[in-house]
Amino acid sequence: MALQLRGAIAPQWYTPKDQDPKDLTAPQFLLQPLTDAQFMEIAGDPTAQITDSGGLIPSHAGRLKLLGWGLKNWRNIEDENGVPAEFKGGSWKKLPWHLQMELSQEVLITSALGAEAEKNLSSQSKSPATPTSSTAVPAATVTATNPTPPPSPNG
Repeated sequence: MALQLRGAIAPQWYTPKDQDPKDLTAPQFLLQPLTDAQFMEIAGDPTAQITDSGGLIPSHAGRLKLLGWGLKNWRNIEDENGVPAEFKGGSWKKLPWHLQMELSQEVLITSALGAEAEKNLSSQSKSPATPTSSTAVPAATVTATNPTPPPSPNG
């Protein structure tokens, strides 16, 4: 049987976990799964960690690459003056750190799913034009980690 090359996976709108996905004013982010070459670069980073169960925890540099490659647009985001913020390359750096962690994790998870699982998700109401909430999807090669907040000044 011939090897079939993987086609591009369409970007999907993602609503952060702390937001109501039915709220049309909730912030949303257009996330593009990585290409296989990009995924290999994240996984091949010598500072990335592999868990006992075979999961991948990307390095800080890897998370920044995930955001740079995977975050393509946003909506319902305002600047410090309450004006809708235009998405520009690198503007994600102004997002709160915990949201950067969540978005990079989501890019990695959807990238690890592969084309076949993406087809299955497509039938579950994820579409490029329709905002949806995320669905936690276990992936054999990815470990979702919750960041530990920095210690408070009071201890």
